[in-house]
Amino acid sequence: MEWSRKAALVTGGGSGIGKHISLALAKKGCKVTVIDISESAARSTADEIRQLGGEAEAAQCDVRDDSAQQAVFEAHHRSFGRLDIAILNAGIFEKGDFVESEGASWQATLDINLRAALVGTRLAAQAMIGQRTKGVILLMASAGGLFPMLIAPVYAASKAGLVHFTRSIAPKLAGQGVRLCAVCPQPVDTPMVASMRGLGLPMPETGEQLLTPARVVEASMLLVEDDNAVGRILMVHVNGKFYDWKAPKGNLQQIRQTSSSEPSSKASPSGRQPGLAEWATAAIPSHKSKIQVHTLSTDFRAATRIVAEALPGQLPPGHVLVRRAYAGVNASDVNYTAGRYFGGGAAAEKRLPFDAGFESVGVVAALGPGVSGLRVGDPVAEMAYGAFSEWGVVQAKHALPVPVVAPQIVALLTSGLTASIGLEQAGRMRGGETVLVTAAAGGTGQFAVQLAKAAGNAVVATCGSNDKAALLRRLGADRVINYRKESLKDVLRKEYPKGLDLIWESVGGDMFTTCSRALAHGGRLVVIGMMSQYTDGWAPSKVAPGLPELLLWRSATVSGFFLLHYAALYRKHLQKLVAAWQAGKLHVALDSVQFRGLEQVAAAQDRLHSGDSVGKIVVQLAAHVPPVPPLAGAAAKL
Repeated sequence: MEWSRKAALVTGGGSGIGKHISLALAKKGCKVTVIDISESAARSTADEIRQLGGEAEAAQCDVRDDSAQQAVFEAHHRSFGRLDIAILNAGIFEKGDFVESEGASWQATLDINLRAALVGTRLAAQAMIGQRTKGVILLMASAGGLFPMLIAPVYAASKAGLVHFTRSIAPKLAGQGVRLCAVCPQPVDTPMVASMRGLGLPMPETGEQLLTPARVVEASMLLVEDDNAVGRILMVHVNGKFYDWKAPKGNLQQIRQTSSSEPSSKASPSGRQPGLAEWATAAIPSHKSKIQVHTLSTDFRAATRIVAEALPGQLPPGHVLVRRAYAGVNASDVNYTAGRYFGGGAAAEKRLPFDAGFESVGVVAALGPGVSGLRVGDPVAEMAYGAFSEWGVVQAKHALPVPVVAPQIVALLTSGLTASIGLEQAGRMRGGETVLVTAAAGGTGQFAVQLAKAAGNAVVATCGSNDKAALLRRLGADRVINYRKESLKDVLRKEYPKGLDLIWESVGGDMFTTCSRALAHGGRLVVIGMMSQYTDGWAPSKVAPGLPELLLWRSATVSGFFLLHYAALYRKHLQKLVAAWQAGKLHVALDSVQFRGLEQVAAAQDRLHSGDSVGKIVVQLAAHVPPVPPLAGAAAKL
C-alpha cells in the first residue's frame, strides 16, 4: 500500500481510539481529516500530525447532523481530492437505567453509535466508488455487540447493529470496490471508559481489565491493509489476542422441549462461551505451578508452598488436560493441610508432600487416548484433590461438564452440592417444617437457606454481622439471628418453644450444644463441619453432655454428612443447581474481596477464617480468564 497517496477521514478523532488511529495513519504517510464534536480536540490531533511532518485537517462536527456530516466529507474531498480510508469511530456510552430513564437519555447513543455510522458509511461509499483503487471503511464496533452487556443494553444494541450491518452490506460494497469491516474491542483504556469507572460502573465481563488503545490500532491497521478483508469482524480480547467473529453456518439444532419438572439445562458446554478453546490452548506450558502441602498444620501458610511440576509430554489414556480458571476456598482446606483426610497423622506424614485444593472450574485443553464425550474447549468442573493449580491432568470421568467458566460455578460445587445432597440424604428434608441454618451467609449456608425455603419450609438463619443478615433476608430467610446482637439460645427458647425440625450445623462447639438442645420431637440435626474448632487443632469435642438422653426422649437424630461419600450423586445434583442458577431461581453470593493467583490463596484462607467474608470465596487462578457471558442467574434479583 502506497500510503503517501492515501487520504483518510476519522470521526471521533480528537481523543481515545480515534486519536491513536489518526496518528498511526499519519505516521505511515497518509493524509488525515480529523473530525470530532470538540473543535479544540480535533485541532489538537491535527497539530500533532503536522508536528510529525504529516498533512492533516481538523473539523468540528456533531455526526448526528446528517448535513453537517456531509459537509465535512465534502471539505475533506476539497482538501485532499480523494477518500481511501474512512474510520467511523465516533461513539458514546449511555446514561441512566433503561427502564427508569426517559428515551432522550439514551437516544443519543443510538443516533451517534449506529445511525451516524450508517450515514457515514453511505457518504464514504459514495466518495470511494469509481476510484481506481479500492477504498476501505472501518466501523468501530465493540465486543458489546457480540456479547450482552448488563450495564449498557442500548450501547450493546448499537454496536450489535454495526456488526450485522457490516455483515449484511459488505458483499454488495465489495462488488463496487469498497471494503467494509468492523473492529470489536473489549473495554479500552480511553476517556469514555474512564468516565464509566468514575460512575462506579463495573465491568464483570473482563474482570476490570482494559486494552491499550495501541492494541486496537494494530487490529484496525490489520483490516485496513488486508485487501482480502471483506465483512470481517475482528474481536480484540483484553488478553491482547485477535479473534475473527464468524457467523454460524449449518449448525442449528432443534431443541427438545422439556416439561416444567425437568431441569432446563443439562449443562451441555458446546457453543455456550466463545473463545474457550483459544484461551485453553494459547500457551500450554512445559511446567505448571501448584500449591503443595509440605508440613502438616492447620496454618495454611505454614503448611504449604508453591512449587513447579512438569506437565506430561503425553497424556495418560482416559485423561484430559484442563486449564483452570477458578478454584474455591473451603473451611476444610485447613483440615486437609493438617492431614485429617488420610486416617491419621502417621498416614498423612507418609503422603507428604501432597497437593492442596478441593474444587475448580476450567477448560479442556487436550485429550488423552480413549477420551470420548469431551472436546477441547469444553468448560468443566472438577472436585478432586490438587485444585490449587493452574493446570490439571484429570481423569475424564471426573471432569463434570458445565455450561460456562464462571466463579459462580465454583460455588455450586463443594458448597452447593453439600447443601443439595446433604439436605436430601442426611436431613431428609421435606416441606412444612422449621429449619435452622448456622453460618448461613457462608459458602454452603447460603444454598441451604435457599433450598430449604424453596422446599416450603420456614427458615431460621444465624450469622455474625449486619451485612450477612441483610444478605440472608434477601435470600428469603424468615428469621435472621445475628448472634453478636441476640442470644441464639434465648431466641430459640422464646420464639420456637416446640423446637426445630431440621438443623443444618457447621460451626461446632457451643453452637452445636445450643442447637442440639433446640431439637423438636423427631427432629434431625445434620453436622457438616465444626468450623470454630478447625484452626485450634480440632481436639475431640466435649460439648453437649446428656446428648444421648436428649435424643432418646425426643426421638431425635444427629447425623454427619461428608460430601466425598456421595460422589455418585454429584452430576445429578450439579445439573439441578446449575439449571436453577441459570433460571434465576438460585442466587450465588460471592464474597466482595477478589483474590488472584496462587500467591493469594493463603490470604483467601485468612479471610474465610476471619469470619468477615459474605458468600463464597473464589480465587481466580489465571491472570486472564475468559469473559463470563451474562446469565439469568448472574443477574438474579434478590
